[in-house]
Amino acid sequence: MIQIKHILSIAIYFVFITASAQSDLFQINAELRPRLIIDDGYKTPKAKGDDTPVYSTQRTRLNFLFRNDKLETFISVQDVRIFGDDDNYKTSGVFGNTNSLCLHQAWVKLNIIEPLSLKVGRQQLLYDDQRILSTRNWNDYQVTYDALLAEYKTDQHRLHIGLSYNADNKASLLFAPEKFKSFDFIHYQYQFNQFTLSAIAILTGNTLTDVSKQVFYMGTYGANAVYKSNKANARFSAYYQHNLNNIGGNVSAACISAYAEVEMIEKLSLGLGYDYLSGNDEASASTTNHRFDILYGRRHGWYGYMDYYSTTPQQGLQDCMAKLSYNPQKELSIEMHYHYFLLAADKFDTSNPTIKLSMQLGNELDLKMKWKVYQEATLEFGYSIYGTTDTLEQLKKVNGEDLKTPQFCYFMLTIQPSVLF
Repeated sequence: MIQIKHILSIAIYFVFITASAQSDLFQINAELRPRLIIDDGYKTPKAKGDDTPVYSTQRTRLNFLFRNDKLETFISVQDVRIFGDDDNYKTSGVFGNTNSLCLHQAWVKLNIIEPLSLKVGRQQLLYDDQRILSTRNWNDYQVTYDALLAEYKTDQHRLHIGLSYNADNKASLLFAPEKFKSFDFIHYQYQFNQFTLSAIAILTGNTLTDVSKQVFYMGTYGANAVYKSNKANARFSAYYQHNLNNIGGNVSAACISAYAEVEMIEKLSLGLGYDYLSGNDEASASTTNHRFDILYGRRHGWYGYMDYYSTTPQQGLQDCMAKLSYNPQKELSIEMHYHYFLLAADKFDTSNPTIKLSMQLGNELDLKMKWKVYQEATLEFGYSIYGTTDTLEQLKKVNGEDLKTPQFCYFMLTIQPSVLF
């Protein structure tokens, strides 16, 4: 009987022979990313006496890429696990995990006519400052989208139109409200000299509950301006959100972000920035939701590496940041980030609602080092510490407890071998 490994070997052989005969490209690459994490206050402060979890995760991927003048296909299979989380084991040995393997990406891109292409399948989407659409690489699974993507591209212009409509099964219209029932967008980018200008409009649809077919639709619109040179770079972005139907309540929210970085001396750069995400004032009688939703946008690192604001607080968020980057050599980079966080709207004391809390949420210091050991291997180390406030403790619902100083540390090794046929 022919085994699966034999079938896979025969398939790879025929793809290789075909690609070679047609002078096409066939590439196999992999990624192994083990990561050790020491959590003494990641995402939320810990009380004194609480344990400090230490654990290791690993992401393992196998990717297949085939490309010629007419089409491009990509398949990525991955396994994500925590060391020791196997669910199929016995005292005499560990057998493995039965639910950690998944399909990460699987898409085909058809080059219809120059410069128009069509891409369909499970794929990654990444645009602009990653505020709304991001791959979120810190997340071991990352974010992928089942979508149809039409692309028009020239030297200066790029237009993307993405369409996505999701279902849990073939027979029912019911869908989990935490996931997007529909996710459609149009993105335009214009590049000239050292400037890049872009605009995006996104239509999202979510069911109200997992037993309701009613869908709440929201529009998100944004514009980005980026400048890059050898010695400096700067960006400015602005977004607005509102509801598109009368199901699920009114929405009116905004986000503004500005950042500029300059090389002070050779290999040493300083950046300063400010982010504002609108929120809801607890004293307001308005029924309109002013909390800005960052949708599938980047979390980790955007508002600090401790991810205290991976979900925007109901009162919104302000982030005043300073970033120092040092590159002593091509293979080594060292970064130090400082964040000073505040709420964007008023919050009141939970035990005495007449007392308005300070808007200060505290500050975070992040240190990160990346060393490219050799072409296929990168070693990364990070350490973060957070200074809390009474307002943050109420926001995280740990007020009244004797807390540790929140700290977080990780070591990560990324290996990416590749073979090109």
